[in-house]
Amino acid sequence: MCNAMEQKKWRVVCYINQFFGQIGGEDMAHVGFSVKHEAVGPAKLFQNLLKDCCEVVATVICGDNYFADDTARSTAEGLAIVRELKPDLFIAGPAFNAGRYGISCGSMASAVGRELHIPTVTGMYPENPAVDLFRKDTYIVKTGIMSSQLRSVAPVMAGIGLRLLTGEHIGSAASEGYIIRDVILNEEQPQNAAQRAIEMLMKKIKGEPFESELLPPKFDIVEPAPPVADITRAKLALVTDGGLIPESNPDKLKPNGSTTWGHYDWDKLISEPHFVIHSGYDGTWVMENPYRLFPVDVLREEVAEGRLGSLEPEVYVATGNCASVAASKEKGRQIAQALLAKGVDAAILTST
Repeated sequence: MCNAMEQKKWRVVCYINQFFGQIGGEDMAHVGFSVKHEAVGPAKLFQNLLKDCCEVVATVICGDNYFADDTARSTAEGLAIVRELKPDLFIAGPAFNAGRYGISCGSMASAVGRELHIPTVTGMYPENPAVDLFRKDTYIVKTGIMSSQLRSVAPVMAGIGLRLLTGEHIGSAASEGYIIRDVILNEEQPQNAAQRAIEMLMKKIKGEPFESELLPPKFDIVEPAPPVADITRAKLALVTDGGLIPESNPDKLKPNGSTTWGHYDWDKLISEPHFVIHSGYDGTWVMENPYRLFPVDVLREEVAEGRLGSLEPEVYVATGNCASVAASKEKGRQIAQALLAKGVDAAILTST
């Protein structure tokens, strides 16, 4: 730990998006980079946790859409800003399960660590798509899906950041609370590899619990569906994870982490009040023209011209934002059963 009597404190720069930067929500996701020479939002937590040893000298803020529009350009722009601030430690997020925010946090942490040669820390839900992209480049502390867990995650992030500054040993992912980095490091153990392997084997033979040192990833094997035999006779349906629903939200879909789905007559849906409940993308473009999410107009032309058998009049809607794999599988199973009951031969899944 640090020496509280030291006069000089380490400089910390934090990176957050427009929401945590208190600029606005999706309506302000287009804003570019800005710098506050103080702790803002989550950075205030880090300042309080690290106050004896560190000072948050600046908070860098950028809109999710701005960063995502050109990640290479945005990363370079953000890196130039951080370089001028001369930090000793860089903390990004945490991003929880927000996909665009995760990409920006991971991109910034990776670039800052690589180019400035300083420790970096961020936080994400294990299923955030940015985890697999950046786990080797930075310490990603494991978080829950929702930002309501910020106060429980911040101490873990701050603790790892401080220990990286002081050169203290960081233990295993399981013991420290970060996501496995897939980085091989030499670590002295009281038993050699052969002894540990025999010990695990004996436990397995006896039916006793044991923990492997090598956990292979588990991937589903999804067999591709057979092609449609004759599309001119087939009945097609449209499914989306884009969250366009009636204003009344009869199926209780959620902006993120939703476990429910709905099906609605297309003509009725767009003729009555409707909205995009999905909180993971800017729904303005869908509200301007719902056919961007559901190409019903084009497919009806295909039917009229004899190139498609028929189109199911109802559309099937879910929200994919922050949805767990288990919940997504269950929604998919239920929607598939509903499509089979309607005699649907094939479906197009549109996404955002």
